[in-house]
Amino acid sequence: MLQTLLGAIFVLGPGCVIANAATPTTATQENFHLPSTVFSVRADGQELFTEHFKQIHYADFTAGEGRTKIDVNFPHPINSATVSPAINNIKTTVKGNNINFTLPERGWYVLTVNDTAKLFLFANEPQRIPAGKDVLSVMDFVSDATGRSIQTQAIQYALDVASETGKTLLFPRGIYLTGTLTIGSNTDIYLADGAMIKGVPDKNAYPLDPGRSEKQGSDNGEFFSFSRLLLVENAENVHIRGRGIIDGSGTKVRPQGRRANLIRIHNSRNVTIEGVILRDPASWNTHILHSEDVAISGVKLLNDASVPNTDGFDPDASLRVLIENCFAYCSDDNVAIKTTNNSGSLRDLKDITVRDNVFLTRKSSLKVGTESKASRMSDILFENNDIIECDRAMSLYCLDGATFENIRFINNRIERNRRDRQPMILQFYIKRRSGKGQIKHVLVKDCTVLETFPMGSEIYGLDSDHIIEDVEFVNFKVAGKKIESLEDLGIEENPFTRNISFR
Repeated sequence: MLQTLLGAIFVLGPGCVIANAATPTTATQENFHLPSTVFSVRADGQELFTEHFKQIHYADFTAGEGRTKIDVNFPHPINSATVSPAINNIKTTVKGNNINFTLPERGWYVLTVNDTAKLFLFANEPQRIPAGKDVLSVMDFVSDATGRSIQTQAIQYALDVASETGKTLLFPRGIYLTGTLTIGSNTDIYLADGAMIKGVPDKNAYPLDPGRSEKQGSDNGEFFSFSRLLLVENAENVHIRGRGIIDGSGTKVRPQGRRANLIRIHNSRNVTIEGVILRDPASWNTHILHSEDVAISGVKLLNDASVPNTDGFDPDASLRVLIENCFAYCSDDNVAIKTTNNSGSLRDLKDITVRDNVFLTRKSSLKVGTESKASRMSDILFENNDIIECDRAMSLYCLDGATFENIRFINNRIERNRRDRQPMILQFYIKRRSGKGQIKHVLVKDCTVLETFPMGSEIYGLDSDHIIEDVEFVNFKVAGKKIESLEDLGIEENPFTRNISFR
């Protein structure tokens, strides 16, 4: 049985001290948060801290239940200012260097100025920090919460205590510098506003799984990643929540040859992630591998758009996964639903729901594939998502022999193209890499695209035995026009398709 640590000091080993919370340590915000010099923001008259993170700027704040008035100062001449999602029809007023508008409710918004500069506004509900006898503070374990020294062993011990006791582990405001941490069953973690779990910017802090090596240069998920910042493995009843940040230092770790995920959930069940900011992974942000009953909600995901393979959410050989009311800004796919055979964990995938999210990406936004090594991937729903910009909006890529079945795209709204290599609204195809698959029973219903994309779309089967069939478009509109035929959308098909219909 792990002993109680509150109010005491314990020595774990050389260089690892668990300090009493009576010794205060506070993080210096400017050391880890770069203030924006482009945007200054007020919400209902109150000045917000606005952060410059990689290519973008964002403000994460608590909003009231109703409307919130936003005042933004921008230091350059303003030619245009738009607020997304467009479905909200938010009007902006520009006076000199000031932009004014009103948010209708809490949620995730993007202000785009002069078609390039972006400000993300995360209008949150108030945080509810847990308190009482069933709460442990990580400050009773760590010796430093300023980000100046590595605390991996101390934080790991705190996580083990939380798992053993079933108590909530609270991370108060501070910077907690760490390498890989393993989260066991029955662990509840709460990151308060201002708390950051910060990955060490050194690849050696993220050891590879035993017996694994990464195939450099490969974009096939079977061969990476075998390292991560947070690992939930062979566990159940795990909850990560709050208003804090989990930061992988991926911009520095990736060039060292380590493609660490920010979070991997492997062979686990009943896992939830709520409210936190997940940012700067060295590869896929959140990999959900061979797990079930996983729910991710209210999460704000910020990747470095210059780092390759930084997918957002990757459900892989999993069952009953829900990704809901999240925000994701990615270099690679926002959501890629796949079966990779990573770590030898392969089975059919089923019941994945992606709904009510706001997405931006340089690549595909709503995607099934590319890795498709199970026999069946089915019952996948993309519903009521706002895609602010992407290269490809809807993608089905079957390369490894699976059957894709019952895939539904319902009431998704695509605003604009961010041109990369294949700027098209949709691309469905079967190719042969490690097997020959099929795609059948696909529904695209009540979806709208505000602007046309530079390239036409594609629906390509593989051969007469491996076809794409029963694809139905219902009330599909592009640039205000209802699409009633392949020609209307500029869709190219090959002879290996059947029963593509419009109504």
